[in-house]
Amino acid sequence: MNFDYLPAKSNYKDPASFYGLSFRIARFQISEDTYETVLTNLDKEQYPLEKLKQLYALRWEIETSFRDLKYTIGMLDFHSKKVMCIQQEIYAHLIMYNFAQMITSHVVIEKKQRKYTYKANFSVASHLCRLFYRGKTTSPDLETIIAKNVIPIRPDRHGERKAATKIFHGFLYRVA
Repeated sequence: MNFDYLPAKSNYKDPASFYGLSFRIARFQISEDTYETVLTNLDKEQYPLEKLKQLYALRWEIETSFRDLKYTIGMLDFHSKKVMCIQQEIYAHLIMYNFAQMITSHVVIEKKQRKYTYKANFSVASHLCRLFYRGKTTSPDLETIIAKNVIPIRPDRHGERKAATKIFHGFLYRVA
């Protein structure tokens, strides 16, 4: 498709640089009345629809990790304008995320006669890891409290997405 509304020049005197973009739209059935539509640049012969569906399902853990990084760890907003400071903040968040994941994965959760299998609540665990980093709790207390704060693993559970638009507030609050 031609994008006629794009300007013919990038800057004042430079000609605009265009390049071709090819992708395919794949649609596969998830349940009896639900379909998923994805855009991909993967080859149709090498990645048929069923293989693409499997790859998309394998991506789910990565997506939940990004959600934890953004909301639980707090990488949704940055507190600086300088690139070097933003990179430092990203690295700090990644280190805290990896530390919380490592601690959470080593916590032993007591098995009881329950309907579901349980796992550690990552939100509570990341908050406690922050307290541990600041020296406000000790290692045995950390693991004990994480083991007490568990949530059920509910497979095949779906909820409506609550998407809201994000508004950039700027850094004017620092002026006062």
